Amino acid sequence: MTDAVLSIVAGTYNRCDQVQRLVESVQRETKVPYILYVTDAGSTDGTIEYLKSVESERVRPVFVGKLLGQARAYNDIFMKIDTPYVCWVSDDNEIVDNGLDKGVRILEANKKIGMVGLKVKDKEGPFVKAPYIGGVSGIGILNVNQGMLPTKVMRAVGGFSEEFRDYGIDPDLTAKVLFLGFDVVYTRDVTIHHYRNWAEDKESEDYKKLQAKHERFHDLYKKNYAQYDAPSRTWRVKKRAWEWARTRLSKRFDLSMNSSTPIFRNIPRDYYNTMMAKHIGLLDPLLTVGKDYHLRQRYRGRKPSIQLIGEPGNNS
Repeated sequence: MTDAVLSIVAGTYNRCDQVQRLVESVQRETKVPYILYVTDAGSTDGTIEYLKSVESERVRPVFVGKLLGQARAYNDIFMKIDTPYVCWVSDDNEIVDNGLDKGVRILEANKKIGMVGLKVKDKEGPFVKAPYIGGVSGIGILNVNQGMLPTKVMRAVGGFSEEFRDYGIDPDLTAKVLFLGFDVVYTRDVTIHHYRNWAEDKESEDYKKLQAKHERFHDLYKKNYAQYDAPSRTWRVKKRAWEWARTRLSKRFDLSMNSSTPIFRNIPRDYYNTMMAKHIGLLDPLLTVGKDYHLRQRYRGRKPSIQLIGEPGNNS
């Protein structure tokens, strides 16, 4: 019997220093009762020895011993847990500012929210100047890079799509939760620092492999969600309004995506995401004032045929 309300799932392979930073940050920053599952694919760099040294009721290593792909490795844990909430993180993450506690608090307060995007800031690589990361997909969804869900929602959508294997699993999961009829939000504050390993040499094998994965993801994503890519007059108007604002207001306000200077309580990237994401309401910057979350996405179309254990709640 456990008192845990949150299961945290991470995967690792031969990144001992990084997974140690993740474990220590979870222990330091998380006050809600949790279980941290770390699934290891057969590391040979001391990771297994480290994980055995910290094993406890709170930290539970899972020694798989082989590379399954991220989707399969995470799903094997998702389908066994019994806590009310679950989140996924990466071994190159560091939890900051009690970030996971904030995610639980958001979900507990609003049953209509099916996914909380844990806002991520890159600490290495080409996007370190950005206040946070997260892109809008071709069909207008603001993707979640690391997230938290009610466990029943994670199971209802079947966890990560193993068709994607290990690249593009996050945008796919975001889309599945949204199109099921649940809201998807972002934490207002940065909750995760990301120490991503970048392949910057465009001639390197690692970079070429990444590009191949990127192209495969886009093809699969387009095939799976083409039915939800209907024209939207409101979306077109929002995007045009953003372009107008950039043209007319840039001399008065710093509207660059890397700016951290608030304009009426929100930074430029918040306004950009509001205008460029199809399912975020135009008034979101006003409606979320004073809340722990913002950038609330709501899908109002026809739901796909996914069996859900428990329907979306009516709380607003």
